[in-house]
Amino acid sequence: MHRLRTPIRRKLLFATLTPLSAAILLSWLIGASLITDRIFKQAQQKVVSDLNAARKVYQGEIEHLSATVKVAGLSSDLTEFFRTDGSARRKAMLHKLQQSEQLSFITIIDHQGIVRYRAANPSAAGDSLAADPLVASALRGTAASGSQLYDQRRLMLENPGLAESASIAIKTTPRSRATHRSREERGLLLVAAAPLLAADGRVIGVLQAGQILNGDSRVVDTITRMVYEKEERGAATIFLEDVRIATSVRDAGGERATGSLMSSEVASLVLEKNKLWSDRAFVLNDWYFSAYEPIRDPDGATIGALYVGMPERPFLTMRTTINLIFGAVLAFVALIGIALSGWISNKLARPVRALAEGARRMAAGERIEPIVVNTHDEIALLADEFNTMAHEVSTLNSTLEQKVERRTAQLAEKNRQLLAIQKELAKAERLSGLGLLAAGVAHEINNPLAIIRGNTELLQDELPDGAEEREEVEAIMLEIGRIERIVNNLRVFSRNGIKRISRFSLGTVLDSILDQVGHQIPLEPYRISRDYWGKDREIEGDQDQIRQVFTNLVLNGLQAMEGGGMLTLDLSADPAGETVSVTVADSGPGISPEHMEKIFTPFFSTKQRGTGLGLAVSYGIVKDHGGEIRVSSQVGQGATFTVILQLKQPENGAAP
Repeated sequence: MHRLRTPIRRKLLFATLTPLSAAILLSWLIGASLITDRIFKQAQQKVVSDLNAARKVYQGEIEHLSATVKVAGLSSDLTEFFRTDGSARRKAMLHKLQQSEQLSFITIIDHQGIVRYRAANPSAAGDSLAADPLVASALRGTAASGSQLYDQRRLMLENPGLAESASIAIKTTPRSRATHRSREERGLLLVAAAPLLAADGRVIGVLQAGQILNGDSRVVDTITRMVYEKEERGAATIFLEDVRIATSVRDAGGERATGSLMSSEVASLVLEKNKLWSDRAFVLNDWYFSAYEPIRDPDGATIGALYVGMPERPFLTMRTTINLIFGAVLAFVALIGIALSGWISNKLARPVRALAEGARRMAAGERIEPIVVNTHDEIALLADEFNTMAHEVSTLNSTLEQKVERRTAQLAEKNRQLLAIQKELAKAERLSGLGLLAAGVAHEINNPLAIIRGNTELLQDELPDGAEEREEVEAIMLEIGRIERIVNNLRVFSRNGIKRISRFSLGTVLDSILDQVGHQIPLEPYRISRDYWGKDREIEGDQDQIRQVFTNLVLNGLQAMEGGGMLTLDLSADPAGETVSVTVADSGPGISPEHMEKIFTPFFSTKQRGTGLGLAVSYGIVKDHGGEIRVSSQVGQGATFTVILQLKQPENGAAP
């Protein structure tokens, strides 16, 4: 037996450890870099997303103030304010409104822009606010709102207490711009103005109200609570120019850092160049993942900034911890690799007899254990090939069994899909048959129904107003109207396939439905959220049929919420730009599991006076447009209907 100068065991160890060591070092370096970039990039992206949410909260405060002023401006008491020169009752109403809404001031202005009354400073009147852009817009008949910067004189006029509450001591920070000011005396306010209209529609004055942000932490606390929930690391700030006037950022003593200054590099970009800042920034005394955007007044001038951010230090600690864990794992794997290489190399040394015995046992069909060779020559290679051959035979048997199991699973999945398709075809066939039946029933009912209506109307005309039979005749007319609605639904149900294709705005259709649904159902106990605003899409289809689909869904959702609730409509397009999805969700009692399979079945209804055709008609219309309608619900948690429509109809999809 020829002995080699270099044993195979040493070669195997060298060949294994060299690439393994290089792979460990390279993986460590690349992994640390990727983890760092990933963590910091995701943190910064989250802050940008948080800024969008903060903007919505801030804008929501402005819209709430604007809505309050608009509603108050509709009061007839205020329109009579100028005629009676402000009675004590009307002034008391303004004071009550200011206290209930926690407003900083409320001002009544006449049609020439002259202040007639200030609820927070009754002795100050007679000055002109016609140059105020919000007041000027309201004098033209258009309500306006926004952020405005008031100097100390304007604050004293509107409310003597505002000048003191707006005053904030300025605190310099390590990276802030140099300043000679010691206090910020101006105020940043949310202001809204609405026109006061006479009976003939003329603008006779303006109602203006404002809410000061200096020292008021309600807005920033709302942003912090909504954006970061219970996560204490995140913070929000409202700046008047570069001074923090309202913030949830805490200093070293745990107090709000009100009065501290913005870093100079952020101020140069956000306040001077009016651009968005999205990067790490030095906030107060540490580095933060930050996002800033300018706050502009109605004239477009930058008067402040809105900020959200998270401290960078916890992420640095997290990165260090991850790197240590990553390094420990790689070291552990390296040790396992070294031990495994040594163990395998030792197992490659077996004598020739072991190979011969293995070959004999294989020829006899016996089960063969891996051959252990203790020599350090090419016999180890032979043993390895022999073990590989035995392993291949065993693996082949195992692979065949796995393939059989995989093919069996694929066949079961195909069978399941086939059953689903058969079920869908059966449903379509039933709907088609019911459509033909509905057309015939509607036709047969319509003629005698017209005769009944005509004779009932004649009978109604013949009966005097006080006749006892008139109540029964009116009941007959109500039931005739109900039958006519059922017949109309039957006729619509039977007309699937007949479409008048046009291109229209889906958001406009939804707005029209929601604006008119109040004529059918009182909307006072309901809240309707139009989340589809800003996401509008134009689609092709029969506008009247699509309107009927969403009218049915909106009415069903409102009727399901007895006593009131929340109805939410949303719209989204798929990334490929081929379909659009509209969801109608209610906060009602939901749909029980036994009813889920029947809700699209014609004439099935859970309502006492329902016809059971609304959802069946909607299902047929959506399917006829090449779309899909889905429903999801849990008992006690409301129901959500999703309508998926194609943006474009096939060229041969329109019927004459």
